Amino acid sequence: MRPRHRLRRASIVVGTGLALVLGAQPADAAPTDTVFPIPIAGISVSTTGLPSSGYSYPTATTDPDTPGVTRLGLPYAGVHVHWRNISTGAAGVAYLDHPGGTSVETGSGTVVAVATAPGGVDGINYRIFVITPGAGVWTVP
Repeated sequence: MRPRHRLRRASIVVGTGLALVLGAQPADAAPTDTVFPIPIAGISVSTTGLPSSGYSYPTATTDPDTPGVTRLGLPYAGVHVHWRNISTGAAGVAYLDHPGGTSVETGSGTVVAVATAPGGVDGINYRIFVITPGAGVWTVP
């Protein structure tokens, strides 16, 4: 074998070893955002008196650092999220009373949910009357 080939092989082995030792980061799972595939849709009458329509997608955020907990979010307040963990049978209703969202202890497993706004949703300057509820499925670590 030629000296150049040995040198090339040695440099590849050393370079790969250094990359593994120096560049390897510990595995860190990031939070997962799940957007409900079916949005909450509705109609409204704005301050100008003209009707409009719109939709909003609720989100469910899970984090491996907090197993069994889901953070539900929506840009509007006044939404009920009815959820059921189909892996454990646990169920509940979360009321999103502020746009930032709320944390719910759903337990680990597959969770299904329906988001409704029984009295409508308070927008910035108008009220939105909901036509269809939102729905989604996600997995909680």
